[in-house]
Amino acid sequence: MGLDKIKADEIVSIPKGSRPNPDAYLSKEYIDMHLSQFDDGLSVIQTEWAYGSYSETNGFVGVPDDNTLFVLPKKYCDEVVSRANGNISVIEKELGFPNEYFSDGGGLVRIDVDDVTGFNLRLPSGNETGANSLWIPGGYTSGNIPEAISDII
Repeated sequence: MGLDKIKADEIVSIPKGSRPNPDAYLSKEYIDMHLSQFDDGLSVIQTEWAYGSYSETNGFVGVPDDNTLFVLPKKYCDEVVSRANGNISVIEKELGFPNEYFSDGGGLVRIDVDDVTGFNLRLPSGNETGANSLWIPGGYTSGNIPEAISDII
């Protein structure tokens, strides 16, 4: 079972850095079911600027400070990209980014991983460096797209 709005709002009101791990408020069955959506692969979308400035230069994708990377199931990424039909604001909204977050990044880069074995997939707690003001507990973006975090790739 997921979260009701009251519990979700309570968790969001806790300062970033002090929020509980999802296994404290979600059942193992819920977490396992949620993460099974990634069995056919994961995707990451970032700006060309971020990819060129960080990922290519450093040789990995993600935030080394806390070894995290927000990811979405590959099949959902296919659907989001199709619905967007080139409109970056649709991608921002569905993936839970602030409006115009991607606008100055020189386009988008999509990274797909087919085999997620060894990526340490887990639900985000909201304490991750990459968790923004639109983060909500339960493993879905504010645009209702399943999300998880992995170790950097």
